[in-house]
Amino acid sequence: MAPRSLVAAAILCLACASAAKPGTLYRSGVDAFEADDMAGAATALGAFVDKSCPLTSTDKRCREAYIKLGHAHERLGSPAGAWAAYDAALVFPPHTRDAAVKADLDRTQAQLAERRDRGGDQGPVVIMYRDEVGDDFNARSLVVSVDFEPVVTKEKDASDLHGADFRRIWGGSTSVGDHVLLVEAVHDCKPGSAGRCARSRLRKAWSFKSAVHAPVTIQIRAYGQDGEGDAPPHPALEFSLR
Repeated sequence: MAPRSLVAAAILCLACASAAKPGTLYRSGVDAFEADDMAGAATALGAFVDKSCPLTSTDKRCREAYIKLGHAHERLGSPAGAWAAYDAALVFPPHTRDAAVKADLDRTQAQLAERRDRGGDQGPVVIMYRDEVGDDFNARSLVVSVDFEPVVTKEKDASDLHGADFRRIWGGSTSVGDHVLLVEAVHDCKPGSAGRCARSRLRKAWSFKSAVHAPVTIQIRAYGQDGEGDAPPHPALEFSLR
């Protein structure tokens, strides 16, 4: 077990990262990466992309931040965290070097497949979902994948998940260790909402770890996010573990 002083320092580090300004986080993350401090880079860059890089962001630093975050996770032994970061990097321009990022994706996906094929102990996982996107939208479809295999597919009944409470949509087990959760959701505009929304296609990946006899509950929330400037509100996704 880690000494209490080290645990307290780690909590303090995360708290400082969450309170820092985006520019400071980005610079701190890049400096840590160049100094070969992968844990520091992952903390600062992870906080930066959480604050500054939603799918609609025009911040030119997002792509490089996600690429460096992916390399940091890979160096720290988390191919799932790396894959999620590389996948996010492809959303942002410039796209002239996408081939290199796709090679990173292929490499980390192969590492995850190799771990899965080894078998071994299993850990329980439960996925909960809540759709509280505004009334101008209607859920069209939802696909949730674990390690690139769909475990939930909803089309005509996707709107049934709209409500104020989380609902269990999947329960099963995964091999102990690092995993990728990928969520793909489509929302359409309801009749009469023209001008206040636009059809939305969401794709977002996160990583999680499972352990023997330690249930992992994943909570996925779809919600409405205000658009920038005069842009209409749009759906967004967030992820949490408990």
